[in-house]
Amino acid sequence: MEIVLTKAFGFLFMIGVGFGLKRGGLFSQKDTDLLSRLVMKITLPMVIISNFRTLSLDVSFLTDIALGFITNLMAISLVLLLTRKKQPSERAFFIINASGYNIGLCTLPFMQSFFAPDAVAVVCMFDVGNAIMVFGITFTIATLITKGKDNVSVKEIFKTLFSSMPFVAYLVMISLCSLKIQLPNIVFDLATMMGQANTFLAMILIGIMFEPKMKKSVLKDMGSVFVLRLVIACVFSFLIYHYLPGPLLHRQILSIIVFSPILSIAPIYTERCGYDRSAAAVLNSLMLPFSLIIMTILLIVLKLY
Repeated sequence: MEIVLTKAFGFLFMIGVGFGLKRGGLFSQKDTDLLSRLVMKITLPMVIISNFRTLSLDVSFLTDIALGFITNLMAISLVLLLTRKKQPSERAFFIINASGYNIGLCTLPFMQSFFAPDAVAVVCMFDVGNAIMVFGITFTIATLITKGKDNVSVKEIFKTLFSSMPFVAYLVMISLCSLKIQLPNIVFDLATMMGQANTFLAMILIGIMFEPKMKKSVLKDMGSVFVLRLVIACVFSFLIYHYLPGPLLHRQILSIIVFSPILSIAPIYTERCGYDRSAAAVLNSLMLPFSLIIMTILLIVLKLY
């Protein structure tokens, strides 16, 4: 227990350092663009590549990919039902922020510090299905609601999806594994070296993005999304742990990662759909430490570390 609490505190400490550096004037919100590019386009793809070093695909991984897709789709379906009487921009806010998981910037580096690569691969496979949704389909659904189908093209959807380097990295590595093509060891060595910076950069970035300011007019919607995400996560976690076929460790990891925080680019998508970006930014900032705390508690309760 002491080890898991120390590591969890370390993550929160790094987030606090990032926030403190921003408040001290060393960094600003403008710096998040550079840092997010470093993480999303370099260090995170390198982590994904390095995790495939000893990985061999089996049927269980196909289940993980499908689960990442289905959990998002079910959450969106529930949101569409519950928000059917709200304004289009409000519905888009709920769709974008009540579904989707920030696996790359938060959950992956968090779980990577506790588990071996073969166990972390479960997280990666879940994120493949998750990435298909959050980087393409989810935003498309939100845009259709707010702007109408005439303003969304197939070309735009594919451009959004394939501009995501983590998604491309997953796609390439899964394809290579399926074809039983093994990359040279030097590629994995370099990927491992570069990927080691991912955890620190990701946590510092999240700390810089933390925004405690909020408008009273959007507090109700923020509270509703917060509660809705928690309820959905609890239901998914229970069903996965007790009813999903597969090894116990497999089910335990999946039952934890459904508590992952909101996607880091949710504020950008929210603004594009005509809703207050600050509401999504504050909600994102609050959900992150909350999610880390829940995942840490689950690690202890399930005796995984």
